[in-house]
Amino acid sequence: MAITKRLDDKDLEGLPGIGPATRTQLNKIGINRISDLILFLPTFLINKTKLTDIATVSNGDSCLFLGTIIKILQTRNYKPNLILTVDIGDAKIQIRFLHKIIIYSKYKLNMKIRISGILRIKGKLIEMIHPEVEIIDPDKKIENVVPYYKTKKIVSQNKIRSFIRHAFNYISQKNSTDIFPNNILDNLGIPNHIDALRFCHYPSSENYDVSNVNFELGRKRFVIEELLAYKLLLLDAKKAYESKKSHLFQIRESIVDDFISTLPFSLTTAQINAVSEIKNSFLKPYPTKRLIQGDVGSGKTIIAILAAYFAKLSRLQTAILVPTEILADQHTKTFKKTFLNLPIKIECLKSNLSSKEKTRIIESVVSGDTDILIGTHSIIQNDVNFYKLGLIIVDEQHKFGIKQRLSLTKKISKDLMSPHELYLSATPIPRSLSLVLYEGLDYTVINESPKNRMAIQTKIISHDDRASLYKDISKVLKKNEQVYWVCSCIDYTESIESEYVQGIYEDLSNRFATKAIGMLHGRANSKDNSNTMKKFVEGSIQILVCTTMIEVGVDVGNATCIVIEDPERFGLSQLHQLRGRVGRSNKQSQCYLVCKNKISDHAFERLKALEVYSSGFKIAEEDLKLRGAGDYMGHKQSGANHNFKLATPEDALHNYDLVRESMSYVDKIDDKNKNKLIKRWGKDTSEIIQL
Repeated sequence: MAITKRLDDKDLEGLPGIGPATRTQLNKIGINRISDLILFLPTFLINKTKLTDIATVSNGDSCLFLGTIIKILQTRNYKPNLILTVDIGDAKIQIRFLHKIIIYSKYKLNMKIRISGILRIKGKLIEMIHPEVEIIDPDKKIENVVPYYKTKKIVSQNKIRSFIRHAFNYISQKNSTDIFPNNILDNLGIPNHIDALRFCHYPSSENYDVSNVNFELGRKRFVIEELLAYKLLLLDAKKAYESKKSHLFQIRESIVDDFISTLPFSLTTAQINAVSEIKNSFLKPYPTKRLIQGDVGSGKTIIAILAAYFAKLSRLQTAILVPTEILADQHTKTFKKTFLNLPIKIECLKSNLSSKEKTRIIESVVSGDTDILIGTHSIIQNDVNFYKLGLIIVDEQHKFGIKQRLSLTKKISKDLMSPHELYLSATPIPRSLSLVLYEGLDYTVINESPKNRMAIQTKIISHDDRASLYKDISKVLKKNEQVYWVCSCIDYTESIESEYVQGIYEDLSNRFATKAIGMLHGRANSKDNSNTMKKFVEGSIQILVCTTMIEVGVDVGNATCIVIEDPERFGLSQLHQLRGRVGRSNKQSQCYLVCKNKISDHAFERLKALEVYSSGFKIAEEDLKLRGAGDYMGHKQSGANHNFKLATPEDALHNYDLVRESMSYVDKIDDKNKNKLIKRWGKDTSEIIQL
């Protein structure tokens, strides 16, 4: 069906077959515009050039058959099934549809079909449940190489292909002019826009290998487009940000040096460099954004303290946003202890305070009486305003969404001066990837640990070898040192064979009956958790059984041992974060990774990286190699910036040189096409500049 009227990019319902209900389904998989639909590229191509030999298959195999429907049966139970018996030549197989069977009423006796899906073998029964079924029309050419779209089963494959076909036909007719001139396409070795779409969505049905080569070439075109759009906006956003004005910082070196000399430890070279870079940023006339990446235990907190001190010396306020109340309490305690002999007022705002106490703190901040406000999401609320906000520090920045961070940056003073921003992260990004993501931005790495720290001894042990684990734990407890015991679940779950907080707590309470054991998890109220954590910090609890709540920033020097149950359920970077809860003093620390015997070779290889490497940056490189397209560009991590629709870390790394080369051609692309490129990928300046 040809579309004759001109459609706006947001007019998805202007395409045939898309009504309000279907639009809602498409929105759920990230398709909000026609351009989103056409750029919803297949995940891979399905090879249907070779049929499966039924004599060689096993239960659970993915299979492809051609056959004829010889029997149709509809069951009469409460939720009727539709069962087709299909003759595939060497055998008869059963096709079962379990729900909404009215939509399968198109299948008739003696109809020839092609079936693809997972085969289930139960005795003599050979069955496929909800396979993909194609009716073979003798007047139409059958497609042997078919694109597969990751629709989360919200939209069927046939439907998404149909919608994309309409969008492709409309775009092809409307405008086939490329945003890149031909000479740029030739130099970059990429196809034009229409050909690239055709290679991805409409592969040749004759040869799978040729189709796959063209598919990768088409996809490469769009990866370079997206990364180029990101780079362009990065530069534009930085220029826009630098056009604003910030408060004038007045930092006297002698006063800062005097303060540093009172610290009970010496700064590492990496910390000294970080402080110098931050100070130079603050002396600029415009607000700066800086990402500070430090490995676990590298001493980022003292960097935040010194940055806040720079603000205080300049008679400006600092807001510190942290993800948990436990971390808010810990930072408040650390800041107050460090600034004990200085006239610096520090407040902590969190949800479990009384209304009276919250009002007192908010009034103190508005009046300028409070110098440093530390808090959780509470400090983002509309009723929290500052007298003269000069600095924002976001700790564990990846734990917050873009809108949350933006709402804090909007709390500017009446004089419209914008605050400087520091983003702290203990989730190391591989250096190779950071060059792609943060090139041109203010970016500081702290890759050095305090001198008195000993490397944490990490050991993978079998679930069956728990007896030796308990002996080791007894030795730790005899030295009056403390233990974290981490589980992935709070309660027993039948579908997941993993240890859980309640079960481990009860077991350890019996096994170590003379020791105080505490529990910490997200379902307990925040007051109980704060009380439990306080007791653990004070040393009155010897073993803390917990979920990953302790992953972020918790610092207890006497805790020298951490046991992590079912470690294969966590990412490598998260395991490294958890391991970093110990090793925070000059005592030797241990980390035990307790695995079931069922873990895969791949999972075991990932865990071995933790045994071998202590550097978070090295582990991040290994994680990137082992896991493939991971969490670094906002694809999986909860709360991360979902800046990239298509590009994966591997795409960014493999095409880095091409993206840099494409940047050199930017001047040859007119402003209209630049804007078209940015709009095509639906990017927003505020998202890009958020690190």
